[in-house]
Amino acid sequence: MKGLLLKDFYMTIKYGKTLFLVVLVFLAISCFDDGGSFFLVYPMILAGVLPMSLISLDEREKWVQYSGTLPYTRAQLVSSKYIIGLLLGVGAFILSMATTAGRMWMNGYFSLLEFGTMASLLLVLGLLPPTILLPFVFKFGAEKGRIMFYVVIGLATAIGTLLAGFGFQMQMQTNEFAILFVMCTVAVLLYLGSWCLSVAFYKKREL
Repeated sequence: MKGLLLKDFYMTIKYGKTLFLVVLVFLAISCFDDGGSFFLVYPMILAGVLPMSLISLDEREKWVQYSGTLPYTRAQLVSSKYIIGLLLGVGAFILSMATTAGRMWMNGYFSLLEFGTMASLLLVLGLLPPTILLPFVFKFGAEKGRIMFYVVIGLATAIGTLLAGFGFQMQMQTNEFAILFVMCTVAVLLYLGSWCLSVAFYKKREL
């Protein structure tokens, strides 16, 4: 498993340099834009779809066939993509939340509810693309998954922009943090369910 993760990490570094630059630019813009929630959300979405890009590169380089000669199970091959996606997502999440805290500090205030709400929004929208995309890709392949890729990116971006436009101000009573916790818990459970589903699909797929 360590070898698979290192392979994906090196591929991400090699082919994702432009995406890393986009993430840094977006985070920098969000520091000076009071309505810059979209610029915080988009890096999370990019991190969420990178595993699908890695799968596409694997198929292009015939890694899918070559991996069959190595001592890796199909469950490990699937898991490596989910784990690298989580690692990238955690990195994007930390940078986005640090940027959020910095923007609040520059504006001279700190709202725990706003900070928690943004964290929940980033978590949910970061997990949404891989949760939906990866089972489809592992069942049908990356090329057919591209259609679903654009649909999910469009939906996730639209949701992020809509929530940012409304400031994502959830008017709740005393249980607001409980609702945020439930949202995050559901997102994590769906991600784990997607992981299991992808393993089941890939084990049955003809390569």
